[in-house]
Amino acid sequence: MPTEALYRAESETDAFDATFDAIERALGCSRASILLFDRHGVMRFVASRGLSEDYRRAVDGHSPWKPGDRDPIPIFVSDIELSDEPQALKNAIRGEGIRSLAFIPVTVDGIVVGKFMTYRDVAHVYTADEATLCLTIARQLGFSIERKQSEEAHQRAEEGLRRTNERLRVILDSASEYAIITLDADGRIASWNSGAERLLGYLDSEVLGLSGSIFFSPEDRALEIPQQEMRTAAETGRAANERWHYRKDGSRFWGSGVMLRVEESGPDRYLKIFRDRTEERRAEKRQKLLVGELNHRVKNTLATVNSLAEQTLKSSETPEAFAQAFNTRLLVLAKAHDLLTREAWQAVNLSDIAQTVLTAWIEDGRVSIQGAAIRIDPKKALALSMAFNELLTNAIKHGSLSNQVGRVALSWQCQEVCSILWEERGGPPTSEPDRQGFGLRVLNRGLAHELGYPVELRFEPDGLRCTMSMDFSSKQPSGAQ
Repeated sequence: MPTEALYRAESETDAFDATFDAIERALGCSRASILLFDRHGVMRFVASRGLSEDYRRAVDGHSPWKPGDRDPIPIFVSDIELSDEPQALKNAIRGEGIRSLAFIPVTVDGIVVGKFMTYRDVAHVYTADEATLCLTIARQLGFSIERKQSEEAHQRAEEGLRRTNERLRVILDSASEYAIITLDADGRIASWNSGAERLLGYLDSEVLGLSGSIFFSPEDRALEIPQQEMRTAAETGRAANERWHYRKDGSRFWGSGVMLRVEESGPDRYLKIFRDRTEERRAEKRQKLLVGELNHRVKNTLATVNSLAEQTLKSSETPEAFAQAFNTRLLVLAKAHDLLTREAWQAVNLSDIAQTVLTAWIEDGRVSIQGAAIRIDPKKALALSMAFNELLTNAIKHGSLSNQVGRVALSWQCQEVCSILWEERGGPPTSEPDRQGFGLRVLNRGLAHELGYPVELRFEPDGLRCTMSMDFSSKQPSGAQ
């Protein structure tokens, strides 16, 4: 068969050469050409045999058909001199020594994509058999072009897929903060990005083909959590992943992410993406604890203020006296809170509590403090600040600070129990009051309750002596000096 070589042609050049050989053997034409529509819809020479370059330039673009024409019919010109073609075209054909031409459409799926042409230097009437041979050659050339286009489209698709996969791999590997893993239908690891290597410590060569449960905790594996994730992803398209995972070295971290079902077939049936959120999780827990602690402290503070208001009101004879006493006590409470806030509500120095309340009188030389550097917890610190304020207020009104010569000495000694002594000297004689005011209630009830020991008050002739006690441990609270 004259078209057998055309059928076997593997490249475009081979197909064109085979077409010319078939034309020459079957039709006896040594000159021929093949033209195809370009992407702009212009018929262009792609191969020729026996034609000059000048002729090709002169007739390039000429076509009896338009792109998209269906089921075109061959055109045979037995003598160009007898045709109705434009004179300029006739002159170009005559100048090439051509007398007879054939325009044979090349189609793909019935739609014209180009043509091949035969040329003779003498007039020639094509027979029915020759016309059939022309169509056979054109059909085989069309098959070859279609196959070539299909192969090129396939190659372009493969190249596009390869480039897409390369870009995807670059993207996945650049996401170093995320472990990105794919699993097959049985839950075995099919791919493992560099983020997974960094986060989990395994190389991809160590884990490919292994179960995707290797980084789950033993407890989660016993509960079949990995399988449950896959079932949820298969049924709903996604499954949340919020749990502890384990690295190759045995260290634990909080993994946060999602598993997704991959719609396409192949080994990558599930996509699992997660990252290390251990620090964020700890911060969230700390925040919840802080909010809870803040709520607790606010409630306690409001309760304290409410109690201050009630007790001050009971012991105040006039609104002016209430306002003055209440404002003073609120100011002491605020200063104690400021001190605790600076210490992040951890243990504070007892001397700092005393300084906060007694600063003005210490600077004036009327009050002295002495004792070892010890730290006490916030509850005891607030209670003692209020107690020191009440003792100071009483000393100013009735005790050793009510004249120009009296003094107060505040000291403490600590062994298993801390003993805190408030001692007044040089003031007017004292005696136990007839009724218990706010100050005494603070000392005898509030302070005794917070410190866990009774408060001893002795009204001696030369001044008040108050002893306060609280448990003391040689192992100081956090931040002790």
